[in-house]
Amino acid sequence: MLSYGSSVPGGIFIPILVLAALLGIICANIMIKLQIILPMYFPHILVISMAAYFGAIEKAPFTAIMLLTEMIGTVQQVLPMIIVTFVAYYILDILSGKPIYEALRLQMNYHKNIDK
Repeated sequence: MLSYGSSVPGGIFIPILVLAALLGIICANIMIKLQIILPMYFPHILVISMAAYFGAIEKAPFTAIMLLTEMIGTVQQVLPMIIVTFVAYYILDILSGKPIYEALRLQMNYHKNIDK
């Protein structure tokens, strides 16, 4: 709420990425405890979950993949990011989810004036 309301650049991106990171941490810890993955893959799960969540919420999977690839500075996780981000995107599509900006616009009752 503070980040979005402050009107600074990236005000909506930071909460989305933090929430995605928290979900990734939880999933990675569960998979490590169940011995599904090795602990060395923890950062990979974290980055991939951030890309998937961001891509689905924004309805912009390519933007999410490019943003996270730029943030981490390596292309090691690009293929898993592509797969998981598009799976998340299509699941949100199946569930009839709206992009975050459209949902915010509808919540604020903003109507675009079209003069012809």
